[in-house]
Amino acid sequence: MGALVFGGAGGIGSAVSRRLAREHAVAIGCLRRPERARTLAREIQEAGGTAVVVEADASTDAGVVRSFDVAEELGPLRVVVHCVGGWDFPRITELSEESIDAALRLNLRSALLTLREAARRVADGGRVVLLSSAAAEVAPARQSTYAAAKAGLEAAARVAAKEVAKRGVTVNVVRPGATDTELLHATTSPRAIEAMAGSNAMKRLGTPDDVAGAVMMLCSDDSGWVTGAVVDATGGLR
Repeated sequence: MGALVFGGAGGIGSAVSRRLAREHAVAIGCLRRPERARTLAREIQEAGGTAVVVEADASTDAGVVRSFDVAEELGPLRVVVHCVGGWDFPRITELSEESIDAALRLNLRSALLTLREAARRVADGGRVVLLSSAAAEVAPARQSTYAAAKAGLEAAARVAAKEVAKRGVTVNVVRPGATDTELLHATTSPRAIEAMAGSNAMKRLGTPDDVAGAVMMLCSDDSGWVTGAVVDATGGLR
Protein backbone atom coordinates (compact mmCIF):
# COMPACT_ATOMS: atom_id res chain seq x y z
CA MET A 1 0.00 0.00 0.00
CA GLY A 2 1.10 3.55 -0.64
CA ALA A 3 1.39 6.68 1.49
CA LEU A 4 1.78 10.34 0.56
CA VAL A 5 3.33 12.86 2.93
CA PHE A 6 3.12 16.53 1.98
CA GLY A 7 6.05 18.33 3.57
CA GLY A 8 7.51 14.88 4.02
CA ALA A 9 11.13 15.96 4.39
CA GLY A 10 10.60 18.70 6.98
CA GLY A 11 11.25 18.43 10.68
CA ILE A 12 8.05 16.61 11.60
CA GLY A 13 7.37 15.36 8.08
CA SER A 14 10.62 13.41 7.88
CA ALA A 15 9.80 11.59 11.12
CA VAL A 16 6.35 10.73 9.72
CA SER A 17 7.85 9.52 6.42
CA ARG A 18 10.32 7.24 8.22
CA ARG A 19 7.61 5.71 10.38
CA LEU A 20 5.20 5.17 7.48
CA ALA A 21 7.98 3.60 5.38
CA ARG A 22 8.06 0.64 7.75
CA GLU A 23 4.74 -0.55 6.31
CA HIS A 24 4.09 1.52 3.17
CA ALA A 25 5.76 2.71 0.00
CA VAL A 26 6.08 6.45 0.62
CA ALA A 27 5.89 9.45 -1.70
CA ILE A 28 7.73 12.33 -0.05
CA GLY A 29 6.28 15.66 -1.13
CA CYS A 30 8.54 18.70 -1.03
CA LEU A 31 8.97 22.15 -2.52
CA ARG A 32 12.02 23.72 -0.93
CA ARG A 33 15.32 21.93 -0.36
CA PRO A 34 14.61 18.86 -2.51
CA GLU A 35 18.11 17.56 -1.77
CA ARG A 36 16.97 16.90 1.80
CA ALA A 37 14.01 14.88 0.49
CA ARG A 38 16.27 12.87 -1.80
CA THR A 39 18.62 12.12 1.11
CA LEU A 40 15.67 10.91 3.17
CA ALA A 41 14.42 8.73 0.30
CA ARG A 42 17.86 7.11 -0.01
CA GLU A 43 17.92 6.48 3.73
CA ILE A 44 14.54 4.72 3.53
CA GLN A 45 15.63 2.69 0.50
CA GLU A 46 18.88 1.62 2.17
CA ALA A 47 16.82 0.39 5.13
CA GLY A 48 14.81 -1.81 2.77
CA GLY A 49 11.82 0.46 2.21
CA THR A 50 10.38 2.14 -0.86
CA ALA A 51 10.36 5.92 -1.23
CA VAL A 52 10.13 8.44 -4.05
CA VAL A 53 10.35 12.23 -4.04
CA VAL A 54 7.69 14.50 -5.52
CA GLU A 55 8.80 18.10 -6.07
CA ALA A 56 5.55 20.04 -6.16
CA ASP A 57 3.83 23.04 -4.62
CA ALA A 58 1.14 21.74 -2.27
CA SER A 59 -0.66 25.08 -2.34
CA THR A 60 -1.46 24.73 -6.06
CA ASP A 61 -3.99 22.56 -7.81
CA ALA A 62 -1.40 21.21 -10.25
CA GLY A 63 1.07 20.43 -7.48
CA VAL A 64 -1.42 18.48 -5.39
CA VAL A 65 -2.79 16.51 -8.34
CA ARG A 66 0.72 15.61 -9.50
CA SER A 67 1.66 14.47 -5.99
CA PHE A 68 -1.31 12.12 -5.85
CA ASP A 69 -0.51 10.84 -9.35
CA VAL A 70 3.01 9.88 -8.29
CA ALA A 71 1.86 8.36 -5.01
CA GLU A 72 -0.71 6.17 -6.78
CA GLU A 73 2.07 4.68 -8.91
CA LEU A 74 3.33 3.04 -5.71
CA GLY A 75 0.08 1.12 -5.21
CA PRO A 76 -3.36 1.73 -3.70
CA LEU A 77 -3.14 4.91 -1.66
CA ARG A 78 -4.00 4.15 1.95
CA VAL A 79 -2.48 7.07 3.90
CA VAL A 80 -2.22 10.80 3.23
CA VAL A 81 -0.53 13.12 5.74
CA HIS A 82 -0.41 16.90 5.38
CA CYS A 83 2.64 18.35 7.17
CA VAL A 84 2.76 21.68 5.33
CA GLY A 85 2.94 24.89 7.33
CA GLY A 86 4.85 27.97 8.31
CA TRP A 87 4.43 31.17 10.27
CA ASP A 88 5.64 34.68 10.85
CA PHE A 89 4.90 37.21 13.56
CA PRO A 90 2.94 40.20 12.21
CA ARG A 91 1.06 42.47 14.56
CA ILE A 92 -2.60 42.95 13.69
CA THR A 93 -1.79 46.54 12.78
CA GLU A 94 0.83 45.33 10.29
CA LEU A 95 -1.35 42.91 8.30
CA SER A 96 -1.56 43.40 4.55
CA GLU A 97 -3.49 41.66 1.81
CA GLU A 98 -0.25 40.06 0.68
CA SER A 99 0.72 38.69 4.10
CA ILE A 100 -2.79 37.36 4.74
CA ASP A 101 -2.96 35.66 1.34
CA ALA A 102 0.48 34.11 1.76
CA ALA A 103 -0.34 32.61 5.17
CA LEU A 104 -3.69 31.25 4.05
CA ARG A 105 -2.26 29.84 0.85
CA LEU A 106 0.47 27.91 2.64
CA ASN A 107 -1.42 26.73 5.70
CA LEU A 108 -5.06 26.48 4.64
CA ARG A 109 -5.38 26.31 0.87
CA SER A 110 -2.85 23.48 0.72
CA ALA A 111 -4.89 21.58 3.31
CA LEU A 112 -8.16 22.10 1.45
CA LEU A 113 -6.66 20.93 -1.84
CA THR A 114 -5.19 17.89 -0.09
CA LEU A 115 -8.57 17.06 1.47
CA ARG A 116 -10.30 17.39 -1.88
CA GLU A 117 -7.93 15.07 -3.68
CA ALA A 118 -7.80 12.61 -0.79
CA ALA A 119 -11.60 12.39 -0.79
CA ARG A 120 -11.45 11.48 -4.46
CA ARG A 121 -8.51 9.10 -4.44
CA VAL A 122 -7.68 7.51 -1.09
CA ALA A 123 -8.55 3.84 -1.01
CA ASP A 124 -11.58 2.64 0.94
CA GLY A 125 -10.65 2.30 4.60
CA GLY A 126 -7.83 4.81 4.19
CA ARG A 127 -6.44 7.32 6.64
CA VAL A 128 -6.01 11.08 6.21
CA VAL A 129 -4.18 13.10 8.87
CA LEU A 130 -3.48 16.83 8.85
CA LEU A 131 -1.12 18.72 11.15
CA SER A 132 -2.54 21.77 12.86
CA SER A 133 -0.88 23.73 15.67
CA ALA A 134 -1.52 24.59 19.29
CA ALA A 135 -1.75 28.15 17.96
CA ALA A 136 -5.24 27.31 16.66
CA GLU A 137 -6.43 27.02 20.27
CA VAL A 138 -3.97 29.16 22.26
CA ALA A 139 -4.07 32.04 19.75
CA PRO A 140 -0.67 33.55 20.61
CA ALA A 141 -0.03 37.24 20.11
CA ARG A 142 1.40 38.09 16.68
CA GLN A 143 0.21 34.86 15.07
CA SER A 144 -3.20 35.94 13.79
CA THR A 145 -2.86 34.59 10.26
CA TYR A 146 -1.23 31.32 11.31
CA ALA A 147 -3.73 30.65 14.09
CA ALA A 148 -6.66 31.51 11.82
CA ALA A 149 -5.40 29.26 9.03
CA LYS A 150 -4.82 26.29 11.32
CA ALA A 151 -8.22 26.74 12.96
CA GLY A 152 -9.71 26.69 9.47
CA LEU A 153 -7.78 23.50 8.69
CA GLU A 154 -9.31 21.83 11.74
CA ALA A 155 -12.83 22.85 10.70
CA ALA A 156 -12.28 21.63 7.13
CA ALA A 157 -11.03 18.26 8.40
CA ARG A 158 -14.19 17.78 10.46
CA VAL A 159 -16.32 18.51 7.39
CA ALA A 160 -14.28 16.14 5.21
CA ALA A 161 -14.58 13.39 7.82
CA LYS A 162 -18.36 13.43 7.42
CA GLU A 163 -18.22 13.37 3.63
CA VAL A 164 -15.87 10.38 3.26
CA ALA A 165 -17.08 8.28 6.19
CA LYS A 166 -19.27 6.05 4.02
CA ARG A 167 -16.11 4.63 2.43
CA GLY A 168 -14.54 3.87 5.79
CA VAL A 169 -11.98 6.66 5.32
CA THR A 170 -11.05 8.57 8.47
CA VAL A 171 -9.91 12.19 8.59
CA ASN A 172 -8.21 13.48 11.72
CA VAL A 173 -5.94 16.26 12.92
CA VAL A 174 -2.85 16.23 15.12
CA ARG A 175 -2.25 19.49 16.95
CA PRO A 176 1.44 19.78 17.96
CA GLY A 177 2.80 22.23 20.46
CA ALA A 178 6.27 23.73 20.21
CA THR A 179 8.44 21.10 18.52
CA ASP A 180 12.22 20.98 18.38
CA THR A 181 12.73 21.51 14.65
CA GLU A 182 15.07 23.53 12.49
CA LEU A 183 12.17 25.81 11.54
CA LEU A 184 11.38 26.63 15.17
CA HIS A 185 14.97 27.60 15.89
CA ALA A 186 15.21 29.63 12.67
CA THR A 187 12.11 31.71 13.43
CA THR A 188 12.00 31.97 17.23
CA SER A 189 14.33 33.55 19.76
CA PRO A 190 16.12 31.33 22.32
CA ARG A 191 14.29 33.13 25.11
CA ALA A 192 10.91 32.40 23.53
CA ILE A 193 11.84 28.78 22.92
CA GLU A 194 12.80 28.41 26.58
CA ALA A 195 9.43 29.82 27.60
CA MET A 196 7.63 27.43 25.25
CA ALA A 197 9.52 24.45 26.64
CA GLY A 198 8.44 25.38 30.17
CA SER A 199 4.79 25.98 29.35
CA ASN A 200 3.62 22.37 29.10
CA ALA A 201 3.29 19.65 31.71
CA MET A 202 6.33 17.75 30.42
CA LYS A 203 8.53 20.88 30.68
CA ARG A 204 10.32 20.32 27.39
CA LEU A 205 9.92 20.85 23.67
CA GLY A 206 8.26 18.10 21.74
CA THR A 207 10.34 16.11 19.28
CA PRO A 208 9.39 15.23 15.70
CA ASP A 209 9.09 11.60 16.80
CA ASP A 210 6.65 12.60 19.54
CA VAL A 211 4.35 14.11 16.91
CA ALA A 212 4.92 11.29 14.42
CA GLY A 213 3.78 8.84 17.09
CA ALA A 214 0.43 10.61 17.33
CA VAL A 215 0.12 10.59 13.53
CA MET A 216 0.85 6.88 13.37
CA MET A 217 -1.79 6.18 15.99
CA LEU A 218 -4.37 7.79 13.69
CA CYS A 219 -3.03 5.87 10.69
CA SER A 220 -3.37 2.48 12.37
CA ASP A 221 -6.07 -0.11 11.84
CA ASP A 222 -7.15 0.46 15.44
CA SER A 223 -8.18 4.05 14.64
CA GLY A 224 -11.06 3.10 12.37
CA TRP A 225 -13.70 4.45 14.78
CA VAL A 226 -11.87 7.76 15.30
CA THR A 227 -12.67 10.45 12.75
CA GLY A 228 -13.19 14.19 12.76
CA ALA A 229 -11.01 14.36 15.87
CA VAL A 230 -8.28 16.76 16.93
CA VAL A 231 -5.56 15.02 18.92
CA ASP A 232 -3.31 17.22 21.05
CA ALA A 233 0.39 16.37 20.88
CA THR A 234 1.52 19.21 23.14
CA GLY A 235 2.98 17.53 26.22
CA GLY A 236 0.05 18.78 28.29
CA LEU A 237 -0.05 22.42 27.21
CA ARG A 238 -2.90 24.26 28.95
